[in-house]
Amino acid sequence: MTGIIISLLIVPLFSALLVFMIPNSRKEIFRPIGIIFSLITLTQCFYLLFSDYGKTKFVILSNYKWIQSYGLEISLGISGMSTLLLLLTSLLVCVSLLSIGNEHAESKGFIGSLLALHFAINGVFISGDLISLFIFFEALLIPMYFLMGIWGGENRRYATIKFILYTVFGSVFIFIGTVYAAVISYGANGALAVDFDSLSSLALTSSQSKTLFLLFTFGFLIKVPIFPLHTWLPDAHVEAPTAGSILLAGVLLKVGAYGILRVSIPFFTEGFLAYKNFVAVLSVIGIIYGAIVAIAQIDIKKLIAYSSVSHMGYVMLGISAGGYLSIEGAIIQMINHGITAGALFMLVGFLYERRHTRNISSFGGIKITMPRYAAIFLFTSFASIGLPGLNGFVGEFMILMGSFNSYKVLTSIAAFGVVLAAIYMLWAYQRIFTGPISNEKNESLKDLDTRETLSIVPLVLLMLFIGIYPSYIESFVIQEAGFISETIALFKDIK
Repeated sequence: MTGIIISLLIVPLFSALLVFMIPNSRKEIFRPIGIIFSLITLTQCFYLLFSDYGKTKFVILSNYKWIQSYGLEISLGISGMSTLLLLLTSLLVCVSLLSIGNEHAESKGFIGSLLALHFAINGVFISGDLISLFIFFEALLIPMYFLMGIWGGENRRYATIKFILYTVFGSVFIFIGTVYAAVISYGANGALAVDFDSLSSLALTSSQSKTLFLLFTFGFLIKVPIFPLHTWLPDAHVEAPTAGSILLAGVLLKVGAYGILRVSIPFFTEGFLAYKNFVAVLSVIGIIYGAIVAIAQIDIKKLIAYSSVSHMGYVMLGISAGGYLSIEGAIIQMINHGITAGALFMLVGFLYERRHTRNISSFGGIKITMPRYAAIFLFTSFASIGLPGLNGFVGEFMILMGSFNSYKVLTSIAAFGVVLAAIYMLWAYQRIFTGPISNEKNESLKDLDTRETLSIVPLVLLMLFIGIYPSYIESFVIQEAGFISETIALFKDIK
């Protein structure tokens, strides 16, 4: 099993280096290499899913001495939540590579950066200590910087710098928290032990727990992002290339929530109990604010970006409630939002390749010329707004049900966000697809070809499968959600 875990790092890294070493004259093989190696990683993730660790809480499987004199180790592990997120990452990388146009598919820098990003994301989800978590958290920035800064839109420099500054600013707090935790560990045990097993047994004072929670959580909340730390996200989405937007919405936004569930709550529970109400209020503000601002957008990509702010607000509300059902719903919603948001950005990318505009007013009536595209877009929109029978409904319903006992007023307000989501998505669909063709440039638009259809179909099938059979995906997170909620409940009883 340890070999599989390590290969989740080695395979994407090797594939990235391989692409970078191939001469530009062989540009036709860049995409196939990327797809083949991402499929290998996807297969490994399926193996993990059905292994003994596919449904467990986090288990450290390997330790590597780093700075032996101070007891620093690099630890790697896996859990049910990690496995699902790894599986989602590999799937989105694979379909992203398949969906991109020839311009990006024949660029070694683009494909290599995408595969390097895959390596860094995998590293975050299998990290079993604060040091490696911080390293991989920072490593995410490098390939994303190049993807957005080189292959992004007209304002890519502004968006890239803003993205980097926000994320690095958050990382500073995570780094300070890591150092502080190491110092506390050294004082207690004589070693800078910051692996998750050592942290779980570390006796913290009330002040230390609250300080560490604030340091780590602030850094993670920027990555979620939560209101009012969200302003980098719309710019990043608009300017990023389609593949970058797919992974940014599908996986990178989950890194923040994952960090809170993996680090902030289990190890600094007293800090969580002290500040969870504040996080819950910000989450609900983000739900309503993101939805209202999305209604006002004229750029379809920016609309989806603000919808992500709203949807991730539900995730943070579920986490803040701290109950078994709400945390389980938050984890499931992370997966579901990754699927639906990734699919929406992919679909917008297909349209942009044809018209080179994302302005909603530039379209109208295109279901006449693109009926297959219109049907898939409508299906994905229904999943995004939480139509019963599709995946978006499952997570949000569990979050609202689980949060109601803790936050009756806030949950009631958050439920109104579902109505707002229906408004901005269906109104956008109406303006883009229905009625007569209002622009002659849309009369010659071609429907989805075979390659584009193959790239979007797996995500569509997952939306339907999870919506109809949610207990299947639920089975992989039951133990982890139970462990986190029991930790919170136990600490409440002690206090």
